[in-house]
Amino acid sequence: MTYLKFPEEAREAAAANQFDSPAVRAFRHDVLTSTDWVEHGLAIIDGIPVADPLVGGEYAKAVSSSLGSLLPQDGAGAQIREVRYRGLKLGEGATGRYSDSREGGQFHTDGPHRPNDAPDWFALLCIRQAAVGGGLILILTEDLIKRLDPDTVAVLEEPFLFDQREDGTAPVSRPILAHQPSGRWHVNYLREYIELGHRHPLGQPLTDRQAAALDAFDAQIAEAVAAPNRIEVKLAPGQMAVIDNRRLLHGRTTFGDDPQDRDRLMLRTWVRELVPVESAAGAAPTAGFASDR
Repeated sequence: MTYLKFPEEAREAAAANQFDSPAVRAFRHDVLTSTDWVEHGLAIIDGIPVADPLVGGEYAKAVSSSLGSLLPQDGAGAQIREVRYRGLKLGEGATGRYSDSREGGQFHTDGPHRPNDAPDWFALLCIRQAAVGGGLILILTEDLIKRLDPDTVAVLEEPFLFDQREDGTAPVSRPILAHQPSGRWHVNYLREYIELGHRHPLGQPLTDRQAAALDAFDAQIAEAVAAPNRIEVKLAPGQMAVIDNRRLLHGRTTFGDDPQDRDRLMLRTWVRELVPVESAAGAAPTAGFASDR
């Protein structure tokens, strides 16, 4: 695993909204061309000051906005969310989320329940880590698809309902798997939110075909998690993981059996990838990017 640095020049430029500055462009290039990113969709930035969580939050925003456009994570428009134990279990009540719990497992992508497109990438900055548990486990979706039969893949390409985890909102409809023109697969997944979406008063029950496809997908996830070569990272304070939310499923190991470990705190951002100008407008290749900043 290679650890990257966020240069002070890039931080200052990002804070001034100078996202096309040479320092920001160089940092973005270093992240997106790193071996870990190209092969696994993962990059880790080290050395971020986190003694003061507010300062850490500013760095999390600067790193994320250097890579793309920050996205809201809830109906209130929050761009940073604290991932910490709030005394809830996944799916508890009308709004309980995975990020509010301490359980492991439940491999998923971020934001499949949001009404617009899910984030392309997400980032986690470690402020405080649990002594036991709390490690990230990452699974490449394409490895799972290779082991699924074509009928199961076809079902997973059909729309499923995801509960939005917001009071008074209807479920969001989207496929779990989407094959891209590039040949890659994108994924949207969190089984519990799908179960809740299909039990929602405005939804409809899962069909037998859908339930069987979900079970087959989960079986392949379990097999990948049990593999000795799985990707597992336990962030230390001051480390920030940037993860390709379209290619990777992620989960964590359970933490908080020791009450002192329940103070674990991560700061999360959601990021929309910057689109090269030639892709956005069909122009000749340039060094510029188009975004919705």
